[in-house]
Amino acid sequence: MSHSRHQSTLLLARPRTQPSPAMSSNHVHPLLLLLCILAITTLSCGADSPPIYDTDGHELRADADYYVLPANRAHGGGLTLAPGHGRRCPLFVAQEPSGNSDGFPVRITADSGAADTAPSDQIIRLSADVRIHFRAYTTCVQSTEWHIDSELLFGRRHVITGPVRYPSPGGRENAFRVEKYSGAAEAREYKLMSCGGDGGSCQDLGVFRDGKGGAWFLGATEPYHVVVFKKAPSTV
Repeated sequence: MSHSRHQSTLLLARPRTQPSPAMSSNHVHPLLLLLCILAITTLSCGADSPPIYDTDGHELRADADYYVLPANRAHGGGLTLAPGHGRRCPLFVAQEPSGNSDGFPVRITADSGAADTAPSDQIIRLSADVRIHFRAYTTCVQSTEWHIDSELLFGRRHVITGPVRYPSPGGRENAFRVEKYSGAAEAREYKLMSCGGDGGSCQDLGVFRDGKGGAWFLGATEPYHVVVFKKAPSTV
C-alpha cells in the first residue's frame, strides 16, 4: 500500500506541460508576423508596371521598331525629323503634316541608368524611364536619340536629336516616359513625357507650330499629344 500511495503522489505532482507559444494555433509569433509583412511589402514594391501595347495588341519590345502616330489621324501623321528655327542641324522631333505619312520608326529601350530597370526585361512598361531614338540616317551625321533641349525657343523647350549640348547636373535630358492616356480606359492610347526636369520631374509633350507657322514640333507644352504605337517592318 505504501508503494502504491507513493506512486499516486508522484503522478499527481507531475507538472502539466504547457504548449509552446510558437506551436499554439491561437498565437502568431511576433517575429513570424514581421517576416510575413516584409515579404508582402517586397513583392508589392517589386511588381512590374503594366506593359505598353501597340495597335495590334502586342506588348512593346525593346528589340522592335514602332511608328509613333497620333491617335486621331485627322490630326496629322507620325513623328519624324525636321530642321527648324533657321537651323540645319541638329534636327528636331516633329510631326508629319499629312495623316497618310507614318514618319520614321523609333526604337524605345529601357534607361539603363534607372534604378527600377531590369536590364534583361525586353518589355517596355508604363511609367518607366526609357530612351528613344529614330531608326534613320540623317545628313547631320549624328545620333538620332531624343533629348529635351535646355534652350527655350518661342517660350518652349523642344525635343531634339543629337548630343546634349548643355547637360544638366542630373543628366536626364534623354529620359522619357510613356503614360496611359487618361481619356482611354480600354484603348491603346498614350502620352509621352520628358523627365529631364529639375529633381526628376516630368512634363507632358505636345505638338506646336513654330513662330512662322511652319513645321509642327514636339516639345513641352499643353495639350499633350495623344499617340499610338504601330509596329514597323523589321529592318534586320
